[in-house]
Amino acid sequence: MTLSFFRPLSLRRRATFGLLATVLALPLGAPPSWALHMPKVAELPASALQPFMQSNSQIWDAILPLPDGRMLLEAPAWVGNTGPQLFVRNTNGQLEPWPNAAWNATEGDVNTRFVALGGLTRTADGHIWVLDSGVPNRKQPPIAAPKLIEIDPTEGTVLRVVPVEASALRQGSILSGIAVHGNTAYVPDSGVAGLLVIDTASAKAQRFLDHHPDLIASRPIVTPNGPVRDNTGRYAAVDASMIAVSPDGSWLVLQAPGQYLSRVSTSIFTDPDITPAAFEESVTQWFKTPSLGGMTIDNDGTLYWSDITTSSILSYTTGRVPRRLITDPRLQWPTTPGLDGHGHLFVSASQIDHSTAFGAPAASITWPITIYELTLPTTPPPG
Repeated sequence: MTLSFFRPLSLRRRATFGLLATVLALPLGAPPSWALHMPKVAELPASALQPFMQSNSQIWDAILPLPDGRMLLEAPAWVGNTGPQLFVRNTNGQLEPWPNAAWNATEGDVNTRFVALGGLTRTADGHIWVLDSGVPNRKQPPIAAPKLIEIDPTEGTVLRVVPVEASALRQGSILSGIAVHGNTAYVPDSGVAGLLVIDTASAKAQRFLDHHPDLIASRPIVTPNGPVRDNTGRYAAVDASMIAVSPDGSWLVLQAPGQYLSRVSTSIFTDPDITPAAFEESVTQWFKTPSLGGMTIDNDGTLYWSDITTSSILSYTTGRVPRRLITDPRLQWPTTPGLDGHGHLFVSASQIDHSTAFGAPAASITWPITIYELTLPTTPPPG
């Protein structure tokens, strides 16, 4: 995988013309919906960020609180974990493999166990959808076909397994990230830039936005210590791997860790009359984010981002108001955050740049890995 730091001129021109047309189409006197700049000063003090739990053996990269007070924790194989990949933290603080030990086994039938988790999400009906990429090591070929797993969190039972059709994949595909609305799952390809749209009822998968420039890793992933490089000295390249769907299912936001945030209407995937040119131009740059380690979306459509570059937690409202909630050096490569619905955000300081995830010969993690709890501000966004 290589990095390209230039977008074709024709695309830049089309984006400029599209922006001009948008401005000209505004009603007289109506202000354009420009995105504001991200504030440089954080709203919250360091005391708002408190250690919640720690591990001396697991690198957590996603957190999903459940309404009953339990919490799902993802510890994927691709960052170097060797044990169970999905845990539940019970209300008494105890951890156990979830939904059971069999699905977290490291050997056996790849169709009935997790091979390489790449994301999880909770849908409106309360069910959990888990993505298994089948690629436990990004530098090596897959060892199993990718699949989606639907789990009932109340009973802790697997309801169905949806295999991903091979026709929607490319040589080098590594699926990462999942968003689900109704019977449709949206899954980015972080190995070969593209987006899979999967009908979960029929298992029919279609591939869209193949090699779209806004989904390609065209900028380096930057930490406070500079750009991330693999053990060959090349920039670590991961194409689009973060995704969220709006509560009403009408739009998606997605991006590569080092790219900018893009927004696309989900209606284009079912429009029989859309042209290839219109399809390519349907992706809108929504915010010039720093490098991100993960994002999640609230019930009101507000996005929450884990900022790798400045060790921050950011948010972005549907009105395009950015907020720097907290900046703290303890947030070393914060990953996908989770919201508990009661004014708290949970995030892991995963130190992924010190793991073997990008080809380092040996890990240099400073244990323990800490999950932090952030008390969110109660004041509304400015403006």
